[in-house]
Amino acid sequence: MRKSKNVTIKDIAKALGISPSTVSRALNNYSDISPETRDKVIEMAKKLNYVPNIFAKGLVTNKTKRVGLFIEDLEREGIYGVFYYEILTSFRKAAMDNGYEVVLLSTTSEEQKKVHFDTVMQEKQLEGAFVMGLKTDDEYLNEIQKSTYPVVLLDIPIKNSNIGYVTTNNLKGAQIATEHLIHLGHRRIGFLNGHKKAYVSQERLNGYILALSKNGISIDNELIVEGDFTEESGYKTADYFLEKGVTAIFAASDMMAIGLIKRFKDLGVEVPAKVSIVGFDDISIARYITPTLTTIRQNKSEMGKSAFYLLLNLISKQPINHIILEPELVKRESTARLR
Repeated sequence: MRKSKNVTIKDIAKALGISPSTVSRALNNYSDISPETRDKVIEMAKKLNYVPNIFAKGLVTNKTKRVGLFIEDLEREGIYGVFYYEILTSFRKAAMDNGYEVVLLSTTSEEQKKVHFDTVMQEKQLEGAFVMGLKTDDEYLNEIQKSTYPVVLLDIPIKNSNIGYVTTNNLKGAQIATEHLIHLGHRRIGFLNGHKKAYVSQERLNGYILALSKNGISIDNELIVEGDFTEESGYKTADYFLEKGVTAIFAASDMMAIGLIKRFKDLGVEVPAKVSIVGFDDISIARYITPTLTTIRQNKSEMGKSAFYLLLNLISKQPINHIILEPELVKRESTARLR
């Protein structure tokens, strides 16, 4: 069976005996086209089963109604499913509600050295992008700052006419978490941070230090350990914290907190009877583990929604270019008063 030919504006123009430019202006609702002509063009377009080429149109108008969602280390175990998923789905829903298609793109530090950011944006015909998970030394972070494409970053506080960011107040969240442990009577409090290539790691470290300082507790650098936000890094550092005699630990991610709890359970160390633990994120599993995890909630759904509308602002050259959301302490079973 022979494939039918795609109907073009020229076919509609030929059928009506008018110019292709008149057809184009009628389909795009230009004010200089009479209602009668517009109605005839629309009727003939329907009769011929005309389908507009949105990509060709996008090349001219720069409005393809497509945005990119870049996620670094998308396939990394324990990261995508538990933290990014809710942000991703919320962003996608907001986009769909506004008639935008979302193109999901996975990237890694190595891949960024091979394919330029602007090249991906051009090839995918994207109006803008929301980028999650970049490290401070990633190539794309440098390229984004030189690009003219509108971009919203997650948790990276860079802003200009083309770049914005959405984040939680990480310093405040870490301060609240640490002060919760202090108010329970703990003074020897360990801090398991994320890796140094994450902007949030410095903010959460500052919050931890601020809380201790405000409460007259000296900073012991031996109680500050660098992890990488994963469950495995929490599991591996549990023994070290026990050796240092901590009575409580603030972990900069729920996954690391869960790793700590699992290791303590293997060692027969009761949480929170012997060690209290606070996490950060409030991922879904936090309320189902035993004991349930006290944590700092990030409003992930609002982060995704806010990221999309912030991106729309940048696309339309509006002045708002950053959103900082408030953290919330969620008290569960993994913390208790010092005995």
